[in-house]
Amino acid sequence: MVRTRDTFRLPQLSVRDRERDLGSGVVKSARRVFELFELFEQMNRPATVSEIVQATGFPQSSTSMLLQTLHRMGYLCWNPDDRTYVPSLRLNMLGGWVHDIALPRSNLRLAMQELSRRTGVSVVLGQRMGRFVQYAHVVFASSSRDDDVPIGVVRPLVETGLGYSLMAALPDEEVRRVATACLLPQMQASVVRSVEQVTEMVEQVRRTGFAYSTRLQNAGRASFSFGLGRSGGRDSDFGRESSLLGLALAGKRHVLEARLPEIITAVNDVVRECLPDVQIEIDPTTPIHTI
Repeated sequence: MVRTRDTFRLPQLSVRDRERDLGSGVVKSARRVFELFELFEQMNRPATVSEIVQATGFPQSSTSMLLQTLHRMGYLCWNPDDRTYVPSLRLNMLGGWVHDIALPRSNLRLAMQELSRRTGVSVVLGQRMGRFVQYAHVVFASSSRDDDVPIGVVRPLVETGLGYSLMAALPDEEVRRVATACLLPQMQASVVRSVEQVTEMVEQVRRTGFAYSTRLQNAGRASFSFGLGRSGGRDSDFGRESSLLGLALAGKRHVLEARLPEIITAVNDVVRECLPDVQIEIDPTTPIHTI
């Protein structure tokens, strides 16, 4: 008997999210390969060709050829019984050395999974890309994706709580440069209006060790985020920008507000257990103010 599957839908871009600007010289086939891998990450299960076509809108014939090529190269595994593909461990190990340099004693993926399991909300890994933060990885709290952020989208640093957690690790002069660039007329934020406002919120995050954001989220949403600092590994200059990372616990506002004490406890516990390279200990008695 063939097992039926629920129709999978990718998270949709909100008014605050932006597609990555890849410029005019983008190689379409290369882009599709990585969008395919991102799809598997969001589905978190094997998928058939038809499911992939439905979720991505890629042409059926070229999708089949792409999957077959990646299978022959060893990056995908093929199950002839249910006609599904799934990423192989070879793919999983690619780039692992970068994590080992940036966080040599830590397990970032396990930390995200544990934070989501203990709090019941989604956990987002943010990485700085110039004046933006990119949502590089997401551990989804449920199978529903309607309220979650798509993997890979970007937002200006000044328009998301996670961005302020990242900026808190920057020198004041660089914070002001980033804020000035983000607040240019063509990138005007909806809530944040001045460089002084940005620097005040960054200073608040430095004092508390976290950013609790409601105004900078989509309607009815909230996030609790904290920075992982710069690379704590063998080479402090390695990947200077990409090593500026942060985590955000994100979900419906009423859910986060009800769980804030347990979220702080979970963050402190998981950092100690899974992220020994990260120096953070949030005082549970610290008043929680939104940014």
